[in-house]
Amino acid sequence: MKISKALKDSFIEEMDFVISKMKECQSVENTLFYFSAIPGAIQRIINIEYNPDLLYAHSILQNTYQSFIQRLSAAKSGDSVRLTDAQLDALNAYTEEFIESVEKGLKLDDLLKKFVILSFSTTGNGYYLMQKGVLKI
Repeated sequence: MKISKALKDSFIEEMDFVISKMKECQSVENTLFYFSAIPGAIQRIINIEYNPDLLYAHSILQNTYQSFIQRLSAAKSGDSVRLTDAQLDALNAYTEEFIESVEKGLKLDDLLKKFVILSFSTTGNGYYLMQKGVLKI
């Protein structure tokens, strides 16, 4: 993500807080609440320093959040497919990796692909493929 040093520093500071809170969470709901701050922070940066890479990251991270929320809602409505510990662990790990990559100025494409796969794993078909051992997160 190419952004000014001041915005990058502010973003990293906020994301360090998000990561620390996600690690402390005892519930899926709280974990997702803190994760939602990431696309929100990126949206604010887009409004100040728009670039396509920011929009790309925002879109994928927002989709990841929505995918998790939809699966959580479906599970609460009686769907037998639930979010797994592996999915939540991956969400935390990928989020931490995202922040480190932004801080170091690394390319995000491969990492964002992991978020896409993780999002897909929250769908019925993605869960099925995880159970078959085809989809790995």
